[in-house]
Amino acid sequence: MELIDTHTHLDNSQLDADRAAVFARMRQAGVGMALIPNVDDESWPRMLALQAQYPEAVRLMLGLHPCHVGADWTEVLDRYEALWTATPEAFVAVGELGLDLYWDKTTLDWQVAALERQLEWCLRWDKPFSMHVREAWGPTMDVLRAWKGRGLRGVLHCFTGSREIAAELIDMGLHLGIGGVATFPKAGVVDVLRETGLDRVVLETDSPYLAPVPFRGKRNESAYLRRVAEHLAAELGIPLAEVADVTTRNARHIFGL
Repeated sequence: MELIDTHTHLDNSQLDADRAAVFARMRQAGVGMALIPNVDDESWPRMLALQAQYPEAVRLMLGLHPCHVGADWTEVLDRYEALWTATPEAFVAVGELGLDLYWDKTTLDWQVAALERQLEWCLRWDKPFSMHVREAWGPTMDVLRAWKGRGLRGVLHCFTGSREIAAELIDMGLHLGIGGVATFPKAGVVDVLRETGLDRVVLETDSPYLAPVPFRGKRNESAYLRRVAEHLAAELGIPLAEVADVTTRNARHIFGL
């Protein structure tokens, strides 16, 4: 059985003390590959170093997280676009892009503009996206509806939307990224999946954040992806191997792995 963690920040400083052990536990849990999204200028060199150390297990994305979209966002994206132009084969996706109105609502216009520019990269280099959405489903759906039919593909990372939103995203040909939040009793994620099934689902941890039950509130890591898969199997009444097979096949297809 193989699992793929499609969104994990293994470069994060919370993992510095025992990163080798984190990778060992990841392998022991059956997680064969980890996809790491860029966040900002500081995360990028850490990600490169990690891929050099674990070339078989790590794949990289390049994008600008919405929480780091500031007044200089055009200059930042100019630098990232130069990297995309030089070595598009180095990245499996554009990410982590998206919209976040939890931390700062005043930057929404910048965030939308940055998101639009990065979605253009997806088409230019024929890459999927990994999209962050936090308290911003309204404007996010407005953007995605405007792009419908243009060939975008990608994952709504850490999906916590409604059944209606899930159905609309799937109709657009997009995928849902499901992680530890699915194990939270009041989250409602599993209820959505009872209707959608797993045909448009990939698994993720968002490590070191959002650890699944029974580790909720503690540091997350990629090994806990197996706990997410086990929870989905139990709640949906299907074999663990089926959850692994379907979601891994989806991940390989979307990200070209």
